[in-house]
Amino acid sequence: MVGVILNLAVFFAYHVLWPHGAGGAFDWISLVIGIAAGVALIRFKAGVIPVIGACAVAGLIVTLIGRALW
Repeated sequence: MVGVILNLAVFFAYHVLWPHGAGGAFDWISLVIGIAAGVALIRFKAGVIPVIGACAVAGLIVTLIGRALW
């Protein structure tokens, strides 16, 4: 069971952090949001649902700012 969960984690991390494949650019913003989520969950004992919501809002803001600038 642990192997299945680890395999899924690696699969999704690869596709989130390298959205255009290994030859594409690394997505630093996704890494920062992921680390912030981990810190919120482990260090500050935040709830899972509020952390997911905060990450969704952060991703939406980054996307909208990126589209406005380009």
